Amino acid sequence: MNVIYVSKKIGIVSWIVTILYFVIEPIFIMTSLVPYNMMQQAMSDLGVTTCGRYTYAIAPHEICSPYHFWMNVLFIINGLSFSVGILYLSQYLEKNLINKLATVCILIFALGNSVSGVIPADVHLFGHSILAQIGMITVLIGMGIYAKTLVKGKHWTYSNLMVLIALLILIGLLFFLPLPAGLLQRLYYGVIFVWGMGLTILLRTSEIKPGTQCELHPVK
Repeated sequence: MNVIYVSKKIGIVSWIVTILYFVIEPIFIMTSLVPYNMMQQAMSDLGVTTCGRYTYAIAPHEICSPYHFWMNVLFIINGLSFSVGILYLSQYLEKNLINKLATVCILIFALGNSVSGVIPADVHLFGHSILAQIGMITVLIGMGIYAKTLVKGKHWTYSNLMVLIALLILIGLLFFLPLPAGLLQRLYYGVIFVWGMGLTILLRTSEIKPGTQCELHPVK
């Protein structure tokens, strides 16, 4: 039995809220007091609390986001809604140690999203980014285990996992090639969010009961 039970309605709403990040983010981009290049600049720049160049060590470009407080609130909400969505999906897995580990691996990524809102990049860059960076690796491990375990959504999960691996390789090449860093980061997050929403829809329309791997009646 789950310690925390997440209903279907809450699970679906949580993923909708998570994806809404990319609907709300453009509002903060438009309110920036200096030009903001979403192809190159990190999502975190919109939550930086000070204006100017080198507001944090790896940001030579000018940043000035007047509504940084609300942007950081958005990061926190995004991490929380993502966490709830993952806890919902985890209910479709058999209850064993390896599957719990997979869920924890994905939750690290979610926690990194929230922490980035609690600790803006200009306040403490290491604290701001360390969990997010670790999470970008652990989420791959978690999704790999999910793909292996799931009855329905296996191919969907494997497909998104392959895309994420390709994106992570490109992100690693940023040290050597002038690739669009901001775009790659957004694509990485976007693929994960779409994977979660898509898997929720697939499982919701299946006859697989949360907590089993058998074809049973859907949960009410």
